[in-house]
Amino acid sequence: MIHSIRQFLLTSLLISITIASSITAIGNYLLDKQIIQPYLDGQLVNFFSFIETFTHEKAKDIHPSTSELAELSSTTTKSLFFQVWDNKGHLVLHSKTHWNDILNNAPVGFSDLQLGKDNWRLYTQYDRSKEYKIIVAELYDIRRELADDIARNNAYILLISYPIFGVLIWLIVSLALRSVIRVTGEISNRASTYLEPVDASDIPIEIKPVVTELNKLFIRLKLAFDRNKRFAGDAAHELRTPLAALRTQAQVALKSDNKTERENALLKMIVGVDRSSHIVTQLLTLSRLSQEETLNDERPLDLHKVATEIIAYLVPQALEKDIEIELAPPPKNAVIYGNETALGILISNIVDNAIRYTPRNGSVKMSILNDGKHIIFRTIDSGPGIPEELCERVFERFFRVLGTTETGSGLGLAIVQQIAELHSAKIVLSTPPGGGLQFDVLFPI
Repeated sequence: MIHSIRQFLLTSLLISITIASSITAIGNYLLDKQIIQPYLDGQLVNFFSFIETFTHEKAKDIHPSTSELAELSSTTTKSLFFQVWDNKGHLVLHSKTHWNDILNNAPVGFSDLQLGKDNWRLYTQYDRSKEYKIIVAELYDIRRELADDIARNNAYILLISYPIFGVLIWLIVSLALRSVIRVTGEISNRASTYLEPVDASDIPIEIKPVVTELNKLFIRLKLAFDRNKRFAGDAAHELRTPLAALRTQAQVALKSDNKTERENALLKMIVGVDRSSHIVTQLLTLSRLSQEETLNDERPLDLHKVATEIIAYLVPQALEKDIEIELAPPPKNAVIYGNETALGILISNIVDNAIRYTPRNGSVKMSILNDGKHIIFRTIDSGPGIPEELCERVFERFFRVLGTTETGSGLGLAIVQQIAELHSAKIVLSTPPGGGLQFDVLFPI
């Protein structure tokens, strides 16, 4: 588990630099034959050219004077020597070192030779006149020392640069994490009730998804808090009148000596309790269904089957008013993707409203249609309908059309609209031929 991004990056990058530098150093050391060896072989050839030029100039008298020999010998060291042989196999010229070793049999070109405990690199070639064979040699230890020096210097450079790398990486990572520190400070210093989104400007691309999701969480929390606050206000507002009425009827029942008057007061109390219970149920339902929530347990559902089960519970309510209630046969495909409980609440509220506002001996007809793009749940009632200018407002919380005599909380259609939005469905209100209200819910297929 990563406890610190800064320490993780610092350690990881330093280890990566170490590994990369080590591979480079080892590679350079192993590739010395391809890089250093040809270069040193070239130097050996240059040394041969120098000896060849000297030999060519002294062709008439190959034996140089003491001063010339001293000058020539000064160009050689213990790690570098030469020999010049004539066509008769005589050693005519040589350096001060290793002249006792007979090398006339060395092959032409480059070769390796061990003299005593030392390994030598030889270059053998004839001069331009083909009269002399010239042999130049260099000690292999020089080549190894050069490769070792390069590897050692690389290691020294790495060790010296390590602290510099560490400081630079620390500064760069700290600079990159400034936005994270800023967001952390902004969140830690805000009040528990302040749920506005965090400023996402000047945020690195890698951190922006985290801040974006955090802002979405703040929005959901704010909506949830607002919903709870609204629920408390709505409940206090809507239950104040029914509870006051219940208290009044209870006082009437207690003070009345008339049996009939007392029973009427108790009956009104029951009606008030039912109304309060209905309001509480609707408020709780609306509180649970919010735009920021997503539905759980969604699955393919036969809308006609769900509607049949819900309508069966509402039939007694329609029969009390002698209302003809009817559900038409389904189309071939009435399957939508949704939550069965939420859809049951939607259908129940729509049909319940239709029964409430349809006059006695009226009719409520329901059908499920498939237009190729939508599965449509349609309800047509013979009630008074809704004026066109109020078709948008009826979905507002607690809004009720003026002149309505039926009891209700004004929340049913708000709940219907909320469930429809959660299912990406569209609601269309219209007036059918003959009057009344046609209520269409269009679910996408």
